Amino acid sequence: MSLIWVFSPFFQAPSPSMERIPLPRFHFALRRRTPPARSEKVEHGSKRRSLYLAIGLAFFCLTGFVAGGAKLLIEYDKEQALRRSESDLVNLTRVLDEHVARAFGETETALAELARLIEDRGSLESFGEEELVQPLRSKASHLPSVSYLQVERTDGSPAATSIAPDQTTNPPRAPIRQRPFSLGVQEGIQIDPPVRSPYTGEWVIPLSRQVFDESGKYLGSVSAAISHAYFDGIYRELALPRGDVLQIVHSARGLVLVQHPPLDAAIGSPWKSVRNLKDLQGEPGQSQSGLDRLGTERLSAWRQRNERPVLVSSSRLTEDALADYVPHRNRILVSSLALITLLAALAMLLQRYVHRREQDNQMLEERVRQRTAQLEQVNRELLSFSYSISHDLSAPLRSINGFAHALEEDSGDRLDEAGRQHLRRLKRASLRMEELIDALLRLSSVNQHALKIQHLDLSGMAQEILDDLSATQPERVIVSHVEEGLQAEADPVLLRSALENLLGNAWKFTRDSQPALIHFGGRPHGDENLYYVSDNGIGFRLDHARRLFEPFQRLHQQEGFQGSGIGLASVRRIIERHGGSVWVESAPGKGTSLFFTLPRPPALVRRPREREQIPGRTYS
Repeated sequence: MSLIWVFSPFFQAPSPSMERIPLPRFHFALRRRTPPARSEKVEHGSKRRSLYLAIGLAFFCLTGFVAGGAKLLIEYDKEQALRRSESDLVNLTRVLDEHVARAFGETETALAELARLIEDRGSLESFGEEELVQPLRSKASHLPSVSYLQVERTDGSPAATSIAPDQTTNPPRAPIRQRPFSLGVQEGIQIDPPVRSPYTGEWVIPLSRQVFDESGKYLGSVSAAISHAYFDGIYRELALPRGDVLQIVHSARGLVLVQHPPLDAAIGSPWKSVRNLKDLQGEPGQSQSGLDRLGTERLSAWRQRNERPVLVSSSRLTEDALADYVPHRNRILVSSLALITLLAALAMLLQRYVHRREQDNQMLEERVRQRTAQLEQVNRELLSFSYSISHDLSAPLRSINGFAHALEEDSGDRLDEAGRQHLRRLKRASLRMEELIDALLRLSSVNQHALKIQHLDLSGMAQEILDDLSATQPERVIVSHVEEGLQAEADPVLLRSALENLLGNAWKFTRDSQPALIHFGGRPHGDENLYYVSDNGIGFRLDHARRLFEPFQRLHQQEGFQGSGIGLASVRRIIERHGGSVWVESAPGKGTSLFFTLPRPPALVRRPREREQIPGRTYS
């Protein structure tokens, strides 16, 4: 124990910081592969159909996604275009309503002032003709929306008008209002259906107010004619789209008072933009989509004031409202169609790629089967050659050795010293040849041995091997240390052979070290377990490491170290059959550390199969 404590720095785990030396790999017996059975072909066909089905489903899903996205985008753009047009119509209606309210308000104020003037006099007869004409002309000059003002007697005949005699050659003989007096007494401003002016022939909207004295006696009426031309001028200044229609409507009677663009058939006709005019009472502004009298779909907006039964309406053809939307919709449709076509082409290319890949795989599998058959034939020939070496060469060598031994016993005294020396060399050469044949057979048996994976106690196994070595040479002073608890999942026969070779080499190459130090340890290393055997023996240069794991390669033959050169080659094949790797670190005079890894379950079963499937890959 004191020696272990003194040399404890040596027994620490060596650092595998040195680069692993890539080693050439040898491939021997491969697992026999049989042609694919009918069930495998059926499975491949099922997988192919499943893959085609997946590609088709992906194509239809993406196509549906593109079509649905295009539909949503088109509907969204259409809705936005309609909303913009509705907003434009609502704003336009508000502007027009302000003009209508100002025109009607100013006219109503002028009529109220004229009515008070007559009420103050008590009768129309108290006025001279010029006394009535002058205020009428004065008021009319300040009302741009009014075509003329007029005072009517109790029987409805004109008493005075703001129209100058030189402005018309056809004075009216009838009242401006086509309505008999028998309709009864009405208070406030009355808005009558549109008529053509008896003076100018243009369309006007009559507004009238009846005049009463303090006793309630009917004195006559004052009236005004609001010109359509005034509103047409305003509409032209707004530069409206060609299909827009603006209307001023008598909401109580449901009649069109003014329309732009002008249409005689529409003026004075029932307004059919909404079904129920009563629903509009008290609404400051609304919009809707519907059909006009010609069955054309239009967007409409209207606005009504509570102080008078006048409603302002504006409408636009839905086709015009969507004028900017249609090109955008067409671009979306073309883009969606192009994208769907691209997806279809991609799906076809994928199917062709899968089909070609399957054909390539079948060709590759066929080539693999052919190569496997060739390799199996070569392996059988190698195995036959190994048996030939074992049986055909071993017997002659034994005969040579036996006859040399008999010659030495029977005729050794008749040979001179040189002859006896030659005879001893012959015996040693034959024995050496037998050892090399046995070693070669052992190396070949590594690949023929079937793996039987078991849970192994590597610490106990290594200690047993060191105890056996100590029993063969009890005179040597060896300080060995085996870490406790080292375990692995591996084949017991092969792994014991590998440890015997590694510990045997450490035992052999520490012959001249005083004292000899041997350490066996391990630790986790990623998804593997790392193990190592370290010694303070003679060591070697790392540029010779590639030769170390090749058969019949010996680095210290001249120093008198015996061996066949097969041990480390066997170690390498054993470790690689388990899915691990092996490498070495060394320096002349500073000892050697040999590392090997073994995978943990379940990678233990996977690694050897991967190595068989990729024979061209080098593992170091």
